[in-house]
Amino acid sequence: MNADIKIEPTKENVLSFDIRRTFILGAYIKEWALPEYRVILQNQEKNIYIEIYYFPPCDENDPARFATVGLSNTPRITGEYTHTEWMLGLENKLGDESIDRIFSYFCDLITHNIEHINSSAPPRVMSESHLSPEKWKTKAILIDELRGESESLETIKIGNEEVNVLWVVPISSQESKMILEKGIDAFDDYIEQLSYSIIDPKRPD
Repeated sequence: MNADIKIEPTKENVLSFDIRRTFILGAYIKEWALPEYRVILQNQEKNIYIEIYYFPPCDENDPARFATVGLSNTPRITGEYTHTEWMLGLENKLGDESIDRIFSYFCDLITHNIEHINSSAPPRVMSESHLSPEKWKTKAILIDELRGESESLETIKIGNEEVNVLWVVPISSQESKMILEKGIDAFDDYIEQLSYSIIDPKRPD
């Protein structure tokens, strides 16, 4: 059999990403089982290649999850890498929106963050947007430290690099105002008293 053999240094882009995927996606699968769908957000001119996976609920009490692989290796407009991955958790009915619609919205959020935000440090609030899913009542976004998941997912080590997985959750305009004016601790207290799930994007204000 005639075949060409190519030895790739680990710093080559493709192999480097394969290694990154192995660690990050492996950590996700260990906690959430196998993903059902994947979309790819790519812009070669801006050196952007991000995979986004959909992990369906394991049972009726389990949330649905959309999680990135490769955001951590994506440069911002400043040239600095984000060193973070994102996880969007939603109640299992997805706020009555389709998986495709949420993929599209998640890609919009990621693109905006890369192009307009200079830091990955949480917490961060993104104001209400007309790009949010039409059926959701929560039109703003909070990006913060991971909540409600295994501690092993908070930081994923890839060689000498530490990648933080951040929690992305839709919030209302009132909730975003609370965080900006009173801080994230006030929001945490608010969550404890909330009679609806914080990951339900159709919850009442």
